[in-house]
Amino acid sequence: MKAYTKDRKGGKWSSDLVLEIYYNLLTDIWDIVSALIGETILVILFSLAIKRLESRYSFLTNIMVSEEGIYFDKIKENCRNIQPGEIHRGFQSLINNLINLFSSLAEGVINKEIFPKIFPKVKEAEKIISQK
Repeated sequence: MKAYTKDRKGGKWSSDLVLEIYYNLLTDIWDIVSALIGETILVILFSLAIKRLESRYSFLTNIMVSEEGIYFDKIKENCRNIQPGEIHRGFQSLINNLINLFSSLAEGVINKEIFPKIFPKVKEAEKIISQK
C-alpha cells in the first residue's frame, strides 16, 4: 500500500486514501462472497446495489464490476473533486445495500463471513475522515 499525505486544504486526508480503503474492503467482500455464491450472482448483486444508489451517489456508477472482479480505474479519475466524507458516505451506503441483498439471499450466512472484514475497515475510513 502506498503512503498517503494529508491534503493541503484544512489538513484533511485525500479522496484517494478513502477510495483505496474501500477498494480493499470491496475486494475482500468480493473474494469471500464469490466463493460462496459465485461471480455471476455477485455481479448482479453489486450492479443492483450500485443502481439503487446512483441518484444519491452518482460517482458509484463508475465502479466497474465483472465476473473477474471490481475495478476502480474510472472512479478514481471521477472522484478527484469529491470530498472524502461524501465518498465515505456513498461507500457506506453501498456496503449497507450489499449487506441487505446478501441477507435476503442467504439469511445471514454471507454476512457472518464478511462482518469481521467490514467493520475494521469502515472504522479506519471514519477515523481518517474525522482527522483534522
